[in-house]
Amino acid sequence: MRKASNQDFERHYFEMFRKDYLLPQGTITYGDRPDVILHSDKKIGVEITNFYHEKGHLAESEQAQRKLREKVISESQRIYQMENGKKIELTFGFEKANPIQDKKKLVKKILELVRHIDEWKTGKIRKEIFKHIPELSFVYLNAEEYDDAKWRVMQVNDVPIMSRDRLIDIVRDKEKRSREYRKCDDYWLLVVVDFINPAQDQEIQIEGFEKIQSEIFEKIIIYKTLFGHVVEAK
Repeated sequence: MRKASNQDFERHYFEMFRKDYLLPQGTITYGDRPDVILHSDKKIGVEITNFYHEKGHLAESEQAQRKLREKVISESQRIYQMENGKKIELTFGFEKANPIQDKKKLVKKILELVRHIDEWKTGKIRKEIFKHIPELSFVYLNAEEYDDAKWRVMQVNDVPIMSRDRLIDIVRDKEKRSREYRKCDDYWLLVVVDFINPAQDQEIQIEGFEKIQSEIFEKIIIYKTLFGHVVEAK
């Protein structure tokens, strides 16, 4: 099965967006730089990007930390079952304020914790038992054994309010790349908040915000999927 490309995702987002936002009458073509062109009275190029809370290359960003958490728990389970053979299940919550810095060190600490509690009864583990592991916020033990036992990462999501400064960073970054766009009469920037992704989910609003200025984009639109929330920052 073919892996979905960035263009597939962009097309998917735009098809959702056009159901929630009244576009000028015309035909639509998909491509790249910009991602969408609306052929109406004017030729409008729409560039699509996602609104991550933080830049993805940062080690402490949610998108980077999610991958690290999964790797740490998967590796911890693999080592534990190889050494012990018990097929108990555990669920872990992570503290966003204390991002993972050393993967190997954290795996070692989690293994020490599990060896300490693996004879306990099913239930939530008291915070004081793992207070020496600041990366963890929650641990739950299921003492029953299963053939397909799984150790899981529990996603705990605080939904923040949209950051105007972060939005400006996104706009300025796209403006720098605008010289690569195909020729259009006007350009719009569609900033997508995918609610299902904790690295993006946020409350979008511009009340009390000054409108964002741009010499490139005639419109700057923020769109939250599923909820159909649309706000125009310009």
